[in-house]
Amino acid sequence: MKLRRFTEAGVEAVRKALHEVEKAGDLAPATALLSREDLTEDILALADIDLDETRTFDTTFAFCEYFHSLIKDHSPLRYRTDSGLWTWLAVVYLPQLVKVDDEGRISVGAVPRLVYTITSHVNAHRHLLSNAYYLYLAYADDTELTNVILKHQINVVNDLVEQIISRQNILQNPAMLQALNCLYFDKKLQCVKVGAGGDRPGAVRRFVTMMDQLGMTRDFYEKADAAEFMSILPKEFDRFKE
Repeated sequence: MKLRRFTEAGVEAVRKALHEVEKAGDLAPATALLSREDLTEDILALADIDLDETRTFDTTFAFCEYFHSLIKDHSPLRYRTDSGLWTWLAVVYLPQLVKVDDEGRISVGAVPRLVYTITSHVNAHRHLLSNAYYLYLAYADDTELTNVILKHQINVVNDLVEQIISRQNILQNPAMLQALNCLYFDKKLQCVKVGAGGDRPGAVRRFVTMMDQLGMTRDFYEKADAAEFMSILPKEFDRFKE
């Protein structure tokens, strides 16, 4: 399948179709739009890229790694706020992005998870694919820094991730990302440690609080600064230290 985007009308059609998906218990009202010539268009600079629509992803990280292999030489930042592209990609991989319960009922979740919303700062970061990919891109030379945020089931955003993805002071800070990985990512199992989410002692919400407090008097930014930051955390964090 050639890489394409939805037109503005196509994005709105997807927004409406997602409501029908849950009512009908069928993905077709949305996925059928992918073949509509009146709702989609070529992306001239990316017209030769073949996207494998059958590919499955164990984690969000896996999607980012795959998509980056396709687009890395085509100025990826140009498409940062391309609602048509990111909405199209979400519909292509819709079977993996929705949730299906034991009785076969489909849950789409909040629409901004699938329809990239440019005009809303609150919702833009919620898109399941776009925000994740540009975080991956930012650390393409050291992708392990994104492990704790991206190595999770592609249609699930856990509490730990929810607490982080809207905070630019974390996402743009290698020291904080390294500390998060050291504390909360299980390298052996390649997943977030049990108990990392929530506001329990030593969990991520307490991490954010301590980051804000300690950051008022000390400057932690370089990846190497993570060790110093972790060394002055209260004892409640010890249970997550290796």
